[in-house]
Amino acid sequence: MSALQAAGNSLVGGRPNSRPLNTTTSVAALGVRSLREEYARAPHRNEIPRNLKLIEERVEKEARTLEPVASEERLQLPRFQHLFEGGELLPPAVFIAALELGTSETLNGRQLPYDADVLILRDNLVTMYKPLVGKIQQVISQKKKDDLPLRMVLNFTRAWTSWEAAWLNNREVHAVEALQPLAKAILSLEPLLLSVEKEKLLPWPRVQHQKVVTLKCLEGFVHAFSELASNTLPSLQRELDHDPRLLLLMDHILCLRGDKSVTSCLAGVSTTPEVSFPDHNSHNGAAAAKELNISGGRDSKSLTLDAYAFKLLGASVGDSVAAGLLTTQPGRPDSGSHMDMLASSKGVVGTSPPPKESEFSRRAAAHAIELLTAFENVKDVLLSLKSTLEYIDAALDRDEAFVSHLQRFERAFRRAKRLFLEPDNLA
Repeated sequence: MSALQAAGNSLVGGRPNSRPLNTTTSVAALGVRSLREEYARAPHRNEIPRNLKLIEERVEKEARTLEPVASEERLQLPRFQHLFEGGELLPPAVFIAALELGTSETLNGRQLPYDADVLILRDNLVTMYKPLVGKIQQVISQKKKDDLPLRMVLNFTRAWTSWEAAWLNNREVHAVEALQPLAKAILSLEPLLLSVEKEKLLPWPRVQHQKVVTLKCLEGFVHAFSELASNTLPSLQRELDHDPRLLLLMDHILCLRGDKSVTSCLAGVSTTPEVSFPDHNSHNGAAAAKELNISGGRDSKSLTLDAYAFKLLGASVGDSVAAGLLTTQPGRPDSGSHMDMLASSKGVVGTSPPPKESEFSRRAAAHAIELLTAFENVKDVLLSLKSTLEYIDAALDRDEAFVSHLQRFERAFRRAKRLFLEPDNLA
């Protein structure tokens, strides 16, 4: 608090114990703003590295008697280490950031305001820099260079330390707030993967109960991912209503073909019991679609996943088993796969020639592969960021690699949803 009071008093030219007037402070703030604009222009901006170097040399001469210039935040916050990687005591980029600092910063489309103390300390830093500029000009113009006045240097370094600490702290608070959607997405992904692993260890019928848990975890992750996308992507580049049933349908489509080209953590999620799909051809089908619970019981206006896929593709689990794409015979390579239990419940065994594949079926498989592959990429990216949340730049919308993975998943999801979940597209 004493640092802020001293900064406010220095801005209005008062004594340390005097009480500044609001009107005077406003006038002083306007004067500092003009100074910041002046120093940010090309002629003065180009001199900043030289000036700070001379100040740093003066500090080094008196290093034993002067207070430390680097703030503790410079050493404790790894997210901003890149600002000080050059090894300078007074990095020019940090001072230029003070000159250009506005009342807020924008992260992922959100404006996060700086605290009032950051702005006051910023203006105090610029005020303490002003007299040093004139002295530096005198020192450079003299043939015999004299040292800069120690008192001026001390005032500037103290102002630097106070501003740097407040600025880095405030930026870290903004970064943590901006990264909340990413953290929630990562936290919601972990229960999903854990539940998938539990499915592999449980016997029938307990595995079916675990599949319901997996589906609930998938719902939670999709909701968290939707929030992350809304904070990172423009509305025209993302899906506004993510329906987790689409991922179940994509897995089901690949299972009907016996396609194992995609190694997905969602393999087998389509066998989750009691998942309802709307019967758009029935009376009031559109209204029923809005009322269905994704993992609740079915009513007379809803369809099972297999029945819904049959209306779309003209193929069912029974057809796939008859064609030998799915089997329940022990010893077969695909025996015990995630569709075997569903096939067994239908009592369909035997072999027959595979049905002729339609163009729509091939398109459906391509969409399923694209969407599930994009899902896996997003999952891997999120897991890779888990241990780097304290280091990464919070401006995720400017991370081209991260944004490209999200955009690919969103494009695939929108196309597949339009094709498979819209009533007018049903066969």
